[in-house]
Amino acid sequence: MPNVLVAVSGGLDSVVLLHRMVQQGHDVAIAHVHHGQRLASNEEYLFVERLAHQYNVPFHGKRLTVEKASQAAYRKARYAFFETVMREHGYPELMTAHHADDVVETVLIQLHRNVVEVTGIPERRPFGGGELVRPLLNETKKQIKTYAQHYHLEWREDATNATTDYLRNQMRHLIIPKLRTCWPNLVKDVCTAAHAQQQMWQQRYVAMTAWVDQHVSVGMKAFHVKLEAIARLTAEERYVVGRLLSHRFGVQVAEGIERLYESRSGTGYYDVENGWRLEKQDGRIYFRPQTAPVSLPSVRVDTLPARIPFGDRIVSIEGVEGTDGIPLDSIQLPLYVRSTRPGDRITLSVGTKKVARVFIDAKVPKEKRPLIPLLVDATGRIIAIVGIRVSDFPEKSDARCPRLMVK
Repeated sequence: MPNVLVAVSGGLDSVVLLHRMVQQGHDVAIAHVHHGQRLASNEEYLFVERLAHQYNVPFHGKRLTVEKASQAAYRKARYAFFETVMREHGYPELMTAHHADDVVETVLIQLHRNVVEVTGIPERRPFGGGELVRPLLNETKKQIKTYAQHYHLEWREDATNATTDYLRNQMRHLIIPKLRTCWPNLVKDVCTAAHAQQQMWQQRYVAMTAWVDQHVSVGMKAFHVKLEAIARLTAEERYVVGRLLSHRFGVQVAEGIERLYESRSGTGYYDVENGWRLEKQDGRIYFRPQTAPVSLPSVRVDTLPARIPFGDRIVSIEGVEGTDGIPLDSIQLPLYVRSTRPGDRITLSVGTKKVARVFIDAKVPKEKRPLIPLLVDATGRIIAIVGIRVSDFPEKSDARCPRLMVK
């Protein structure tokens, strides 16, 4: 059974890779994708199929159908096909013909796009239940062409590679040739630097994997981490932690962790995909499923004293004679106990304040705010956010009179 699946487009690089793997005695199979975007694609498909017959190796070909055509969409579909072939036939390795010149192009694109990990192209990575391997990364395009000419190999040229419609081709044809005129060792130097960066980032991932095990409390569907622990990390280390946690939970949390960490507010939240949320509170960042807002039914109070069940609380309301509490003659019955509503404001000595802001100042988690009872009189005035804040009634502030007490 073949132990190597070689991705062969029919171009120079992949034809050389195929020939070399066969020459080295590998038991190979060929995978080819027909993108259907050029008239030449039909002939290229037949050419690669003939190569398979020539080398007497299995051939796996497919014509792609992509709804919204783009380089990214075709690349995703192409690698999905390769992965399917690997899994269905049990191939442990997929080989592609990326080379040293491709590394330079990739590094420049990563810099252009302000990518955090500027590492070029890795030689190996997990893929399709096995590995994706790139054996030609240490060889230049010139060396590959010399090899093909030495063995009199035949290949096909993709005409679109000569255009400058795409960023990679612009790097290849417009930028890199100019750099080479003043930097003859460009390919070697960039590849060396990219390899060093790969090793550095690999070390970070190892170190941060241990850090996550030590500092992040992870459950089946949630995690939380102390902000003081995050504060001791560098920006690159925080990025890696975000990547590791994103991979573990299957949703992207890195950006949310960074934004909440950098926020000056002691509380906040960041909604991520698939109904998950990051929340900042109590000196920690929590990751957990979003909970739908709960709004408890309003309860009318016509007589005093009264004990009103409200969620898991009991609101106790009574009238007393004294100097503490809300003057009874300043409010109008009936009273209502209800959840907060959009736009709610409470009267204070300096004016009014949004109830939502009172909750923020009191560090009440967002999901718990609808469960906090508000006491409202017949005019709609909020008398109290029970257990947090009471409205200010300057009249009779020190006088002994009938008063409303709320607990």
